[in-house]
Amino acid sequence: MKLSILASALSTATAFAPSSSTRAASALANVPLANGSMSFNRVCREWRCKYDGNKSDSASLEAIAKVVDECLPAIKSASSDITVNRLVCGGCLDFKLMMTLPLDDFGPWEEKGFEPEAEFLEKIKAIEGVSLVETQTITNMEVSSLNKEMHTLSL
Repeated sequence: MKLSILASALSTATAFAPSSSTRAASALANVPLANGSMSFNRVCREWRCKYDGNKSDSASLEAIAKVVDECLPAIKSASSDITVNRLVCGGCLDFKLMMTLPLDDFGPWEEKGFEPEAEFLEKIKAIEGVSLVETQTITNMEVSSLNKEMHTLSL
């Protein structure tokens, strides 16, 4: 069973959404990775782009921040346990918005098109100075809690 879960998890983004028959069990168990040396039970959807100008006074970064503020209530409605992180790199001019939520909540959010992803992406694409707008689905686990989770997984 562990191998089938792992194979499903690695094949596509939709694999992060457990089927209805495994949904109850996934809240208690993590999906193993790397021959059991890692696992996950939280999935992250990342929206990213490049902005222009200096991070301290960039008009495009300021406009992105306004779009984040507009969309944040809808983003947070995806899960009662969602974590939203904003990452800005002044050196390479990256902007990233990362929404991490429990595996059980990811599938329903994905089925809804990661609302409000389409709206958010459309709005930032219209901002002068924004380029390379992309999305990615990845696992995102806090490392400090993993030792305890790996111990639970091996029991």
